[in-house]
Amino acid sequence: MHKKKIGMVCAAALMAALLATGCGKKSSSKVVETSAENRAAETAASVAASSGSAESSTAAGSQAAEKRALISAKTESYQKDNISIGYPVVSGLTDSAQQEKLNTHLKENALSPIEALLTDPTKDKLTVTAEVISADADRVVVTYRGEMQRSGDTAPVQLFYSNTVAVRSLKDLGLRDAVDADSMANYALSDAFELANAGESEVNAYKAWIQANGKDALQKSIAEKLEASDFPLKKGEDGKLKWPESFSYVKNGEIYFSLSLPAEYGSVVVFKYDMVTK
Repeated sequence: MHKKKIGMVCAAALMAALLATGCGKKSSSKVVETSAENRAAETAASVAASSGSAESSTAAGSQAAEKRALISAKTESYQKDNISIGYPVVSGLTDSAQQEKLNTHLKENALSPIEALLTDPTKDKLTVTAEVISADADRVVVTYRGEMQRSGDTAPVQLFYSNTVAVRSLKDLGLRDAVDADSMANYALSDAFELANAGESEVNAYKAWIQANGKDALQKSIAEKLEASDFPLKKGEDGKLKWPESFSYVKNGEIYFSLSLPAEYGSVVVFKYDMVTK
């Protein structure tokens, strides 16, 4: 993969797309600190780039920081039978009606594995924890990790998904909105790939999967998975929600995206792509 070809395109396009667009028992969890300062800095940089004015960027950054400092998010838990799923609850928006719609949307997406993945919600086991990566006036970014074991399965499988929601439009944002899926597939198959929070055994398992299938055979398959990544979920011909085999989000200027693998290779891997150095 040519670094110059995708580095600048990914950085500009992804940040523009992700920044601009803006029945169970509940139990409270800890409050999650937001990245208001980081988001304010990104907004200031964007204003400076478009206007060329340092004063404008400073003023915009100060206003954004003041406004976004009021936004916060905590995680709560949906619990029923053998199912436990964390989901975010945002507070601090000045528009209470929009805040309610946003929280409803976030919860629906968080609980979607129940319909999309489980065969019998009364018998299957599903445990998912939520982490709010960032929450501000522009967007909310959440990641979900857990385990699922459907009745009849011999062992549980790993589960990872993420959700980036534009606060004003309630649009679900994802990798396919701004990044070339073929380029990211090339990256995933290159020697330069980097897995997030993975040890040597996980990296070796992923390399073994590539070797067993061959890079040429995997190129199209991975690109198709990335193209169909993230929310919103779509329904198949059977009327059931189809679960994507890839999810993505942005954190500190880096793209993270997942791929589902056969269980013997780890079930799921999450890649980290640095938009600055790649």
